Amino acid sequence: MEVKLGDYLSAPIRPNEIPPALARAVSDLLIRDDDQIGPGAALVTGLLEFFELERARSFHQALFSAVWEVFRQRTVDGDPEKDFRLKTGTISDGAIPIELYGSSWSFKAFHIDRDALLFSHLYGPVVGFTGGELHLIDIRPYMGRHSLRFDDVFEWSDEPTDGCKPVLRSEHTQSALAEYGRTTGSMGPDQIVFVNNLPDTGVLHGATPVVVTDPESFIREYHRCSVKDLRLC
Repeated sequence: MEVKLGDYLSAPIRPNEIPPALARAVSDLLIRDDDQIGPGAALVTGLLEFFELERARSFHQALFSAVWEVFRQRTVDGDPEKDFRLKTGTISDGAIPIELYGSSWSFKAFHIDRDALLFSHLYGPVVGFTGGELHLIDIRPYMGRHSLRFDDVFEWSDEPTDGCKPVLRSEHTQSALAEYGRTTGSMGPDQIVFVNNLPDTGVLHGATPVVVTDPESFIREYHRCSVKDLRLC
C-alpha cells in the first residue's frame, strides 16, 4: 500500500503543485469498488527528501484535496460545493479537550469514525515515547469468513458527545488482526497515511498504546485532513 513520492516528484516543488498521477496512485489504493479492490489505505513515503515539516503540512493538505477529488468522483455522489466539508488541523496527544472525547489521548480501540469519509495523517514532531503504531483491519472479509453480523463484531463507543462510533469488540481484536490486519509501523514526518473510512468499504483503524519515556521532551503531533458528508448531519 506504499506510494513513493520520489516516483512522482523529480525536484523540490511548491506544496500546492500536486501531480495528477500521484493523486490517482493514492486513490487507486483507497478505492474498493467492483472494478478494483485496493487495501483501503495508502502510505505516501519520502516527504523529507522534498519538504521540511511545515511545508510538508502544506503539501499534505494540497495532496488530500487532490486525492479527495478523485476519490469522491469514483465513490461518493453529491455536490462538492454544498455536500462536503474538508477539515484540517494539528492535534497534540495528551492535550485533546477531554470534554469533547472523554480522553486527552487519541489512542482508541479499532473503530470507524462517524464524521469522516476519508482522512489522512502526517505525524511530527514525534519524540520521547514508544508505541503509537497504527494498525488497520479489513473487517468485512473477517465477518464473512466467520458468518458474523454487525452486532456480533461491534459495540458503540461511550464518548460524551453525539459522535459515538462503531468499535471492534475486544474478543475479536487478535483474531481479526491476525487474519486481515496490517500495520504501518511507527509513523513520522516522512510519511502520510490515508484511510478509507466509508461505511460500506472502509477499514478499521487503531493504535498501540503510547508509553512516554521522556516527559520533558515528549511530543506527538499529527496534522489531520478529513472530509465530512454534511448530508449526514
